[in-house]
Amino acid sequence: PRSKMEERSSSIVWRFVLATLLVAATVEGMSSSETFWDGGYMDPNHDGCPRHIKVHGETAEVTGADGSDMPACPEGKPTTPWKLEGRIEDKTILVDFSPKGGPKDLLGKWVGDGIVWPDGNKWSKIPCADEATCSNTVV
Repeated sequence: PRSKMEERSSSIVWRFVLATLLVAATVEGMSSSETFWDGGYMDPNHDGCPRHIKVHGETAEVTGADGSDMPACPEGKPTTPWKLEGRIEDKTILVDFSPKGGPKDLLGKWVGDGIVWPDGNKWSKIPCADEATCSNTVV
């Protein structure tokens, strides 16, 4: 028969093993692309207008807003929100901008600190101040 001390030690070891497996499965289930795509971006072609990407597996939800009567989004002025769909593959994102009058399949490339689009425009990643800022979507 096992002593109470041996039973407790065995129980603690099994809990540790199960917790380790759970963490490993969670990390394995999250693609590395989710860690750098998710978040807010600055678009120099639309000054002050929000841009946000949230990755769900291989798909991406791209949200934002544009100025209602100009390309920029001055504080306090009305904006027009939009929501687009994209596909993630490693360090590229293919976004359907047709709902807002753009091309159907625009290919963006991750360059370490943002996304460069075919016209040379670069959406620069905004560092997150806190989890709430990072997880907010526009639409």
